[in-house]
Amino acid sequence: MRFALFLLLAFVVTVNARPINDGNKLFAVGDYEGALKKYMEAREAEPANPLLFYNIGTCQYKLGNYEEAKKELESALRMPDKKLSSKAAYNLANTYFRTGEKSSEPSARIEAWRQSVAYLKKAIDMDNQFENAKKNVEIVSRKLKEELDKQKENKDQNQDENNDQKQPPLSERAKESLARALQLSKEGKYAEAKSLLEQTIAEDETAGQLNAYVQRIDDVIEIKAGRKPKANIDASNTDNDLEVI
Repeated sequence: MRFALFLLLAFVVTVNARPINDGNKLFAVGDYEGALKKYMEAREAEPANPLLFYNIGTCQYKLGNYEEAKKELESALRMPDKKLSSKAAYNLANTYFRTGEKSSEPSARIEAWRQSVAYLKKAIDMDNQFENAKKNVEIVSRKLKEELDKQKENKDQNQDENNDQKQPPLSERAKESLARALQLSKEGKYAEAKSLLEQTIAEDETAGQLNAYVQRIDDVIEIKAGRKPKANIDASNTDNDLEVI
């Protein structure tokens, strides 16, 4: 997925700010290493200039140095102009998003994307007309939800597997009831199949795992009756591919 390009601030050119201006020109043609060098030269004269923190952080991002980018952009948030500070928050959000993408640990990815959403919302709070931030907060929020849903699904699956391992094997009676219920289902006799399994579960302590079959049959009965299945169906991840900003 391609993500929104970083925003580079335009600065008023003064004699003392000449390295910044040169850096901007190099950045515009994609020479991020050259631009970074010029911004570092400018920092020698203005070590506390938040605009330099912003541009250096942006260059570090473009070079894939995300940890360095975070440090610089966090300092750039000190800019007194809210619109400029909003841009710093936006770029910082993008940095956290890319950090999450590169992470192999789901927990680290989730935390990074949560930070990204938080900084995007901060950017919007400071500049309510920041349309790219509004679009990106939707994109990252969807990515975050997908990741959280995936982790929940894996956790539930592991729990089910653990529960299956703890359950005793089906008795011969339970196996016969299951086979009979499956045959009845093929014949369209779903109510009879459900009743058979429920009776077996009530009378046979090994038959607890047949509840899953009862649920499936119950869903079929509901669907054929024109009603929605009782089981919750997660349809939240049916979005198309994320759009490019």
